[in-house]
Formats: sequence, structure tokens, C-alpha cells
Amino acid sequence: MKLLSIVFTILFIGCSDTNIESVEKLWDTAIEFREKDDLRSSITSFKSIIQNYPNSKFSSKAQFQIADIYLNDVKDYPFAITEFETLIGNHPENILAKKSAFMIAYVYSNYLDKYSMAIEKYKLFLDKYPDDELVPSVKFELEGLRKYQPTIDSLNNL
Repeated sequence: MKLLSIVFTILFIGCSDTNIESVEKLWDTAIEFREKDDLRSSITSFKSIIQNYPNSKFSSKAQFQIADIYLNDVKDYPFAITEFETLIGNHPENILAKKSAFMIAYVYSNYLDKYSMAIEKYKLFLDKYPDDELVPSVKFELEGLRKYQPTIDSLNNL
């Protein structure tokens, strides 16, 4: 029985190392594709990480990279928001969930001109992460959105 436990442990550790090496190689490949502007292959590789290694530290990073590609490279802002929301849903306690929450509000404000949604998302951020290092940035953004508040209020009263 003890020999069986030892064999199982060796196999488990061996498989774990192989998985770590595999996900790291896949990560490196995805990054290389992105650097070469082969965004489709990059996204496919990142999605493979998410699907095949959902519990690895690379899964949330891959999801963030996908959102970042749609935001900064593809310029599909609604889809970027969807990808950031997916990260928050799948990895709510991850530090990238906080960054994603901020980015959602930022995209609403600075790319989509959906100021009421931006204000709502920034306020949610402040409620959920009151001591985060991004709080000064959130407050700065909210101050900039203040000029739209009378228009938002008048439209809400219609």
C-alpha cells in the first residue's frame, strides 16, 4: 500500500511539472503571437490556457490579456468589457479582477461616452475596494464625470 502511495505521488508531481511547463510554453507562445500582431493566434492560445488550465495562475492573466487585446489592439470596446466581466466572474478574488473592474468603468467613460454607466461602475469599485491603490484614480475619474451629472439627472427625470 505504501509503495502504491509513493508511485501515485511521483506520478502526480511529474504530471504537475509537465502541466506547469505546458502552460508556461503556451503563455510564451501567446505573448509571441501578440508581439507579432497575430492577434487571432494569440487569443486562441490564451483561450487554450483558460480552457485547459483553468486553475493555474495563467488563467486569469490570459483572460486579462484577451480583454486587453480587444481594448487596445482590436478597439472593440463592448467586447473588451465582456472579457473583463468574464475575468471578474471567473476569478473574483484575483488582483486582476480589481483592475478589470476599474477598466470597465474607464472604458465606459473614455471610449464609449456612457457616463452614467461609468459613474455606476466607479462607485461599485469604491464600494468593493475602498482601500485599493486605484481609489485616487477612481476619484479623479469621477470628478471629471461630475460635469455630466446635470445632464444625466435631467435625462433620468424624463
